[in-house]
Amino acid sequence: MSPTKLGWLVCLFTLGGATLAHATCLTSVTELKARGIKANWQETTMDDGKPLTIVIADGAGGLVYSASKAGKPWLSGKASFCRSGAATTVTLSNTKATKHVPLVTRLALPSTLSAPIVNDEIRLAGGAWRGTFVGR
Repeated sequence: MSPTKLGWLVCLFTLGGATLAHATCLTSVTELKARGIKANWQETTMDDGKPLTIVIADGAGGLVYSASKAGKPWLSGKASFCRSGAATTVTLSNTKATKHVPLVTRLALPSTLSAPIVNDEIRLAGGAWRGTFVGR
């Protein structure tokens, strides 16, 4: 390969690498709020009139979440909010369900759920369960 072609190739890789979006994960509720991301989410698609409410909090190893329904704890685990370009994706992982979650739902619920935040809305789905949440 000639020195000129090699120079162009290096230039293309350098410019191409600079334009790729790198995912940046937010590590605190303060960072979420600074980016306009809500720390409280309420289900809008429930069919029983009792929305599941998700609360994001600072934990010892990063963000955590807890979810409750009708004042009873349902789920807890780790939460991450990662940005790539203009898109933000939320991931709820290491999910633990309490005895308040119906057995069928508990058995079908995956330990990790992930979805993009679009217009202050999250559409989570896992197994037979689906829910749409809005930021509060």
